[in-house]
Amino acid sequence: MVGRNQPCTCGSGKKYKKCCERVIVFHQAELTRENRERGQKGELLSDLDKWFHRYAKVEDQDKWATRFKELLQLPLDQPIPKSFAFSFHYYLLFDAPCMNGRRPVELWASTIRHHRMDGERVIQSLSELTFSCFEMLDSDQETMTFRSLQTNKDYEVMKQDVIPRDKLVFARLIRIGNRYELFGPYTSFVHEMRGEILVQLEKYNHHEEEQQELTIRETSWRVLGWSIQRANELETMEQQLTSAPTEMRIESNKDFFLSAMEHQAERPGLPVSVLNQLEHFYVSEVTKLQKGTQAWYSRSLETLFQYLSLRFGQSFEWSLLNEDVLARFFSVWYMDHHQSTPISARIFLNTCKHLFRWLETAGHANVFQAFKKVYAPFIRLIPETIEARTWMMENGVTKKNQDEAEQRNMFLLHVTSAGPVILIGEQWRPIQLRSFPRMWTEKRFWIKGTIQSDNNQYAFTQVENMYPVVSLEENEHIEVLLQK
Repeated sequence: MVGRNQPCTCGSGKKYKKCCERVIVFHQAELTRENRERGQKGELLSDLDKWFHRYAKVEDQDKWATRFKELLQLPLDQPIPKSFAFSFHYYLLFDAPCMNGRRPVELWASTIRHHRMDGERVIQSLSELTFSCFEMLDSDQETMTFRSLQTNKDYEVMKQDVIPRDKLVFARLIRIGNRYELFGPYTSFVHEMRGEILVQLEKYNHHEEEQQELTIRETSWRVLGWSIQRANELETMEQQLTSAPTEMRIESNKDFFLSAMEHQAERPGLPVSVLNQLEHFYVSEVTKLQKGTQAWYSRSLETLFQYLSLRFGQSFEWSLLNEDVLARFFSVWYMDHHQSTPISARIFLNTCKHLFRWLETAGHANVFQAFKKVYAPFIRLIPETIEARTWMMENGVTKKNQDEAEQRNMFLLHVTSAGPVILIGEQWRPIQLRSFPRMWTEKRFWIKGTIQSDNNQYAFTQVENMYPVVSLEENEHIEVLLQK
């Protein structure tokens, strides 16, 4: 314990009583201020809402409802969906100049200042609220770090009961004390859409310089509308499931991985006939899609070309892609050669499905018959494994102990209800993975990495990659081992 007259442990050189106690008092004052302003925020928002319903005209709201639907690309002949009702109400309060050409929050703020002696800072924050797009850079137990995609400014945001599921967030931030809170409804998107969203923001930011405030405030709403449509398009692509296929029966052991890694073509490249078929598919099927979708398809086709060229080369023909080869391609080669995200993996599999079905319809090859047996399990397993891999690399590795020997191998991880275990020889051993997400309970993964043990307590010191467990035979073998 540090004595009150001893040097402070913070490294400032000052005595504890004069240093850290001052910091504690300052921190407590900040928390008191935050709590006070949070209470004021609730009271003032309630007052604004009552004021708006008292003075706003219904016919004006109907006019701005049409504008709101235009911005979000919603059907104009239908009511605003219930899922957007809350967002529309906040759009009216804080963005739409729907009361004498001014925003309701501005008029309300000019009147309430005459009646309240406190809360001026919160009133100002409410009147300056802006709907914008943010990128979540970091998250810990209490706070998140957001960066505006429009201004590149960083914000320290307090965690609340609900936090965004994905890293791109369309929302408002209100200042409470020296930090910020999410204010009102928000919509989040996967980080993979960042590039496309930036393009849309840039497009609207380069309008004529005589932009009015309304147009500027509408930018994020326009981009949100585009993002929702784009996300729906990607989701539709993912949901194009084939009819129920037969299950795979492939032996997924270490030889399975080695065979996928060792074979290399003597003459890389593809035969002219195959290249012509790929070009025909692109011209007839891909070019009629939207530009963003074309870009996704192009990247997926480049990945497929890379694999076929390196694995088979000039001797390739479609009949070589049997069930066994396709399973190794998706579960091993793809995981080793591409740092994909769950959504890009789904798009890649759906691109292959579209291509292989087209090849069959056009009479070029019947590879689709083998592919559809692989597609159903992998459309779930690969995105799931990618998510688990990201978590493992960020949270599942401990610092190695120089006094302990390391073991590098391909390990089988099984997530039981009692905790994660790995297969060492013929025995399951507990593996140290703190706070391993419950959504992977009863899941199995292959992990290529390095472990150390301390009194039979194992821990990963390196995770090189992860792969899905794909075979029924392997699963049956695992069930036997689990009973030992």
